[in-house]
Amino acid sequence: MSLSPLSVTSNFMVAQPPTDEHQLNSTAAALPASSRPESVEELQNRILELEQELDLVRMKGKLLSQEVDLFRQRRIVYWSDRFRNTFDAWNLMNPGFQQLKDDSAIFNGSLKGFRLQPSLSLLRVAFQTYSLDLRKPNLKSILLAPVVDVPLTSGELVIRIFEAPDKYITSSVASIADVRDDRPLQFNFSPIANSDKTPLLIRVHVQGVDAPVRIFELRKYGLGGFGRQYNLPFAGYLFD
Repeated sequence: MSLSPLSVTSNFMVAQPPTDEHQLNSTAAALPASSRPESVEELQNRILELEQELDLVRMKGKLLSQEVDLFRQRRIVYWSDRFRNTFDAWNLMNPGFQQLKDDSAIFNGSLKGFRLQPSLSLLRVAFQTYSLDLRKPNLKSILLAPVVDVPLTSGELVIRIFEAPDKYITSSVASIADVRDDRPLQFNFSPIANSDKTPLLIRVHVQGVDAPVRIFELRKYGLGGFGRQYNLPFAGYLFD
């Protein structure tokens, strides 16, 4: 015997979705407590709690990075670093920093004996100075590789460019929040037309930061560690 569509429908109860607010509330109340959707207010409170926990973690991270920085400044650590620190980040850098490696090899001359290492904390010095002899006109951007121990949301890195220690040319500012592990930080400025005719000095400093910030640089010590420290910029350059 064949069944008509009408007879099939009449033998089964088809569940209909709730159609008004009272039915919706009744349905939610019937659910187990663990599976009920959270209210907007509960979600907002949870988000606030998570933000407070994140702020606490950031604060602890900053305090820890400051303690590590104080440890680095100890004289015995400083001298030990000269003789025993053989760390070289050159082959460990992300591919996004390849231009900095290429330009460092092109514009710095021989890199024999130099190691790629983080600089001193820029909180500890007025500025870090590097000499450039680019032999190419119209420099318009410099790329650097900053190092932060904890993610920072405020503060700035500043570069100031000089023809001589007392002859200022231009400057540029970049946000610390833009520091990434997979790409350099870019500083843009109006093209320097005669960047091929005179050596330049760049001074790097920070402002408005509350945790150590360093930049990768090429470093070498003379006389097996007893002599002068030589620093070269680890940087990339863009020209107009």
